[in-house]
Amino acid sequence: MFYPFLNKENPDHLDSSVLLNALPRQVLFYYYQRAVRITNDVYFTLQQVSLDDSALSDMARVWLNLIDDQLEAESDLQSFVNNPYLKTIGPYYYPETNTRFYFCKEPADPQNVLTAFDLELLENLSRPVILNRELQQYSKTRKGKKSTQELIRELDMSILALQEIEQINRHTNYLRKLLEQRYAIVEQENLAPSEPDEVPDKPVKDSEERRLDNLIPFSRARSLRKKQEQEGNRYNYDVKVYFIRYREYEKACERYKRLLENWSACHQALYDRCYNDIDEAEAKMRKALSVLDLYNKVLEKSAVHSDYQDVMTLEMFRYFLETGRASDLQECMNLYEEEKHWHEIKASQERIENTIYFLQSSSEQGLLASEALDLLLRGQQGQ
Repeated sequence: MFYPFLNKENPDHLDSSVLLNALPRQVLFYYYQRAVRITNDVYFTLQQVSLDDSALSDMARVWLNLIDDQLEAESDLQSFVNNPYLKTIGPYYYPETNTRFYFCKEPADPQNVLTAFDLELLENLSRPVILNRELQQYSKTRKGKKSTQELIRELDMSILALQEIEQINRHTNYLRKLLEQRYAIVEQENLAPSEPDEVPDKPVKDSEERRLDNLIPFSRARSLRKKQEQEGNRYNYDVKVYFIRYREYEKACERYKRLLENWSACHQALYDRCYNDIDEAEAKMRKALSVLDLYNKVLEKSAVHSDYQDVMTLEMFRYFLETGRASDLQECMNLYEEEKHWHEIKASQERIENTIYFLQSSSEQGLLASEALDLLLRGQQGQ
């Protein structure tokens, strides 16, 4: 749901850093009706840290309590570690957020891992907007002719307003995503946990009967017989693995059945939690839009034309005023357009030079073309 803010594909694996620095409710807030995965290494880290006398040990014990007691996964994880036939077990259901837990052995791609840094980024996006009092006071000032220092002050306030607006836009985009997800949950007609999905494939034995013809050389017949024996051994192995994995699937179905028996109470609690999240998000949205309107008014009252209202341009204007290269906004705009024009000429010259170099190294015909381009280049430089 929030993957675009993290620039990650699917961060459904929980890193030890996020588990040791955040409570389950903080992390699972982003996994309503979703699946999370925890590797053996992360689980072992929790166990080890829980035995230490450190600030992180309490958090480790909180997560171990959830995994071992609430999910009732401890005994399964102990046998899972030493079972070479299983790569993943689950799902284990956490009804408070309708989250499914899977435990796996293989390490995850970094693009699929949620870290403490990622969670902090999301938490920052979630925080309510705080009105900048300096901008609030400045918005009350009247527009009029200003001295150089007053113009610099106006540019500073415009830059600050643009920076605040950018943060508010990210905050409101986050809130829209949250509201979209929560409304999608409460608007479901039959909200229910997902069934176990990791159904193992039953092995199929090769039914083709190979007959040994009397005309086949004895060495060839022996090779075919050996191959049949190997295929039979492989089939027996696949059957063994299938029954082991199917037993885990049956256990997952049993957990699913137990959850359904108590789902009416869990269902209502999840609805209440979603509506509470919706109320909080909408209150944050109203405040953010109100503050955004104030910041936009600061920009509207600015003497700087809207075409030049971006941070980099305004910082250049401030530099022109502070260094004495300009004494008013008109001179700032003229200098800016002049430098922009020369940057465009320089970029055009670099493109031409790159083309000449390419043509010179390509063919004799290109050499003739490069001479023509060289003439064109000298003509541009003489302008």
